[in-house]
Amino acid sequence: MPLSKGAKGRAKEPIHFVNARPTSENEKLRIQRLVRAHVGKWISDQTKDRSSAGESSDSNSNREEPCDPASQILEIDTEETLFPSSSSPSAGSSRESPESTISRSLSLSIRSASHVPLPPIASSHTYEPLEDDAEGHCEYSSCQVVVDSTRESTRSPGQENGPLAGYTIKAMGSNVFDPFHTYPSHYTPEVIHACERYCIDVLWPQLTPPTPGDRDVSATKNWLPLSLSDPVLFTAILFGSLSHQRCRWINRQTPDGSFSPRYQRLLQQCEYETIKLANKAFSDPDHNRILSDSIILSVVCMAHNIADDNDRRRHRSIPFKPPLTQLQWLDVYASLPPNLVHLRGLIELIKLRGGLKNIKLPGLATTVAFSAILTASYLLSQPAFEYIPFHEPRQGLTLQELLGYTSLDVELGFGRLRQIGFTPEMADVFQALRVYTNIVIEHIKVSHPNPDLSLLCDQRNVVQYHLLNLPSARHLTTWFPHPHHQTIYETCRLAALIYAVGVTFPLPSQCSPLPRLANLLQETLQQTPDATPLWTHPDAQVALLWALTLGGIAAENRPERAWFVHTLAQAASSNGIYSWSELKSVLEFMLWYDTACDLAGYSLWLEVAGRL
Repeated sequence: MPLSKGAKGRAKEPIHFVNARPTSENEKLRIQRLVRAHVGKWISDQTKDRSSAGESSDSNSNREEPCDPASQILEIDTEETLFPSSSSPSAGSSRESPESTISRSLSLSIRSASHVPLPPIASSHTYEPLEDDAEGHCEYSSCQVVVDSTRESTRSPGQENGPLAGYTIKAMGSNVFDPFHTYPSHYTPEVIHACERYCIDVLWPQLTPPTPGDRDVSATKNWLPLSLSDPVLFTAILFGSLSHQRCRWINRQTPDGSFSPRYQRLLQQCEYETIKLANKAFSDPDHNRILSDSIILSVVCMAHNIADDNDRRRHRSIPFKPPLTQLQWLDVYASLPPNLVHLRGLIELIKLRGGLKNIKLPGLATTVAFSAILTASYLLSQPAFEYIPFHEPRQGLTLQELLGYTSLDVELGFGRLRQIGFTPEMADVFQALRVYTNIVIEHIKVSHPNPDLSLLCDQRNVVQYHLLNLPSARHLTTWFPHPHHQTIYETCRLAALIYAVGVTFPLPSQCSPLPRLANLLQETLQQTPDATPLWTHPDAQVALLWALTLGGIAAENRPERAWFVHTLAQAASSNGIYSWSELKSVLEFMLWYDTACDLAGYSLWLEVAGRL
């Protein structure tokens, strides 16, 4: 059958005829390549025609309504669907299994004419797991980065190659992102379409919720079109989609059997291919390609997704009952320990781009900033990047401006605790945590038909960002007018972190730092041999009762629990507290959310009451 001619006005192409019923596998593959090449050229010509004629890319506005997201589980019935052809050239054609060949580190070997070594954080070394990595997570090797940051190029890092880079979903077809099946991937259109629909209908609307005045989800509008011109990003998106589906299945948010062993093999294959393609991309001599938005987004996908089928740490619960756990898919991405090797590479790429402010792909800088906060919450460190909000007018707003409280509110609230060791910054963060808690309560109580989830995400993330940036007491030794203030400050900072990762920025049990925080809090409270003078001030007594309660909750099923129960019983008795209602009235002077904390607090009190 004849293929259509090129765009009108251009030099005529020869007419090619293809056999509709190929007699061999080789002939079938040759015809597929010929058809895809011709369609790719046709799309490129159409893009140029539209550009020169000034036509709108919204011509296909009558897009079908998306089908029910719950029904978009991959339907893969045979091994041939997973890996279409044993003779097709692909990363999966090796006889060795992905499980045995996959190297879960991204070797960021960015070559250049004059090798300029980067800061030590990205130097070549073997990743040493943290104490929580003992169960087999984060098993990654080294990450090497060498780049010539002075190399000149006429193309900016954010500018992508390919005729499809500027296309939107509407311009590409009705309900199918690539109706001509010119995907930069060897997987079958059915598999690709199912993953795309999951991203469009389920994953991205919550990861990058629309901002006021914008009906489109930024990821759907910008990331998918970009991926059509970049095999690395395209495969990384498939990997991220499958990983997200698997994690929700493991967390029992989707029906049993919705993620079968066939999908697991496909997930592992995608991870293997993403790493292979990324390593190939990092050998590109053009450093602008290496620092492009598509590569940065690909690294983000690899840093927060995993194909590991080790689920020994799943189905554990934290003692708190937090709200809004699925906001921005925190429950999913915090279920997987972040790949610290990929994250170190991401940090170096962002530095070489000159910071997040230079990343203009909609939704990407905000997602990287969220990634930094999530990782810092897990590691109990300061975020690697500044916070970038979803809505540009919110950039640079203070906590008070974004959450809607005043300096007078701080002064009448937690400002009073400056006399026992609070810094002005800590008082402001504590007030922000209380205000955000009230915002959440109001959001749950009042059912809005179209809530601004982007604002809710920004408020939550910026509060967590400022809390994580509070320096520890050992970095403020010259600040405290009294030696006792240092211990009170650190006690309250650690207790606030317990409240945050348990309630306002809730991390699931798989990556929860609650056990580490309970241990650190116990060590802080025990560091002064004679602690009685520390807690004689009435406000200090309130802070102590609150910190011991949160520490005891965080130490549930931990050896530290007995110490917190004993110490809280002593503190309660010395303050004339002999009932749960009396203790709770004290706790509410600090940070407390009934729905999230009461059950765990009352369970702790029952143990304390047995010692009174």
